[in-house]
Amino acid sequence: MSGLNDFKFAALSPEDLETIKALEKKLGPDIRLVAVESKDVLYAMEAKMAPNEWQRVDEVYSEIKDIKAYYTDQDAAREAKGWLKGFLINNNLNPRPTKRPIRIRQVVNTEKQQSETGT
Repeated sequence: MSGLNDFKFAALSPEDLETIKALEKKLGPDIRLVAVESKDVLYAMEAKMAPNEWQRVDEVYSEIKDIKAYYTDQDAAREAKGWLKGFLINNNLNPRPTKRPIRIRQVVNTEKQQSETGT
């Protein structure tokens, strides 16, 4: 399975770095912020919990090692969905995870769209 392994660290000015350090200090010693370049589109893999209620698969199936919820391309998300469905049918985990409907949802970076249109 592939996930967000292709992210790029954002190029930040010294002023931006100081802002991040100040925010980390305000949030406490257990919080570290990482600045990465945003993507135009991400694909989220989600499990159905109830009618009209979907949750990220990494939260629903936290017992599955290295499961990812976000992907940068649709093919990787579909491949991961197929792997997860197969794993849920043929696994040896005890207790056995509940097999739920899984969807891939396109998540658009609305902040980037707004900055390009000037709104």
